[in-house]
Amino acid sequence: MKTFAFATGMEFAAPAVDVLVAQGTPPSLLIGYPPRLSHRSGYAPLREASDKHGIPLLETDDINDGRAYERVKNMDLFVIAGWSQLVREPLLSACPRGSIGLHPTRLPEGRGRAALPWTIIKRLTTSAVSLFFLDEGADTGDLIAQREFTISRRDDVTAVYRRVTEINIDLLATYIPLLLDGRVVARPQEPGGSWWEKRRPEDGVIDWSRPASDLYDWVRALAAPYPGAFTSVAGRRLYVHSADLVEHGGSDPAGTVLAPVWSTGTGGMLVACGSGLLVVREVQWEGGERRDALGLLESDELAVGACLGT
Repeated sequence: MKTFAFATGMEFAAPAVDVLVAQGTPPSLLIGYPPRLSHRSGYAPLREASDKHGIPLLETDDINDGRAYERVKNMDLFVIAGWSQLVREPLLSACPRGSIGLHPTRLPEGRGRAALPWTIIKRLTTSAVSLFFLDEGADTGDLIAQREFTISRRDDVTAVYRRVTEINIDLLATYIPLLLDGRVVARPQEPGGSWWEKRRPEDGVIDWSRPASDLYDWVRALAAPYPGAFTSVAGRRLYVHSADLVEHGGSDPAGTVLAPVWSTGTGGMLVACGSGLLVVREVQWEGGERRDALGLLESDELAVGACLGT
């Protein structure tokens, strides 16, 4: 029987294992992040899936420390997805069927980190999940398959992440059996391409002098499972998890809280931008709970006329 190892720490991991087991192609080894890394965006533990299906689990924060190689070297295929490191030799070439990865862009475009936030910030309307053989570069190996998906201006990154998760699972379920049987023909990536920079949590600061249309994209690009866009009020960090766009605005100073926005659902507050207006909906003080922004005005934590970003 052909065997493979599956390394991931992302939210689709456990559902993917369920599907692979159900179709008769279970991983022989799971590799995941240890619980101390649970603060990372999109982290999901593999312990429950390991126990549920009786699959051995290796937890590591360094895929190249030698332990994974010792466990993987006698298997046929290595599958790695959503890992924050490049796979190096000898692990990279440990399996005769190769090592494969997933990346949520239409490679060779969008190599690098934070692919889904950048997809929204760049206002792409279509993209693709790429399944490819790993090589020594970052997202540069031969393509096995690409699966298209669409992005609406009404989508936040949570919705896009969910869409990509479904595609990831389907691609793995379809191609792992073919890869194990040696029935896949890959093709080189087209020349050129682009590289998208790594994003850090502190990069999420909101610049209220920018147009409201840009800030609307900014907020929806950094929604869960990412750390979130944020502003400050008297030195205190306030996360903005959701917002609505009003492409019409006055001349008030950028960042000024203009009015409450009443709603039977998620209430908000109207905020001036460089041009246009943003209805800030769901917020969270650093260290606090999520709540609607209208509650900040109702509780006198903020007042109409206050300036965000100070």
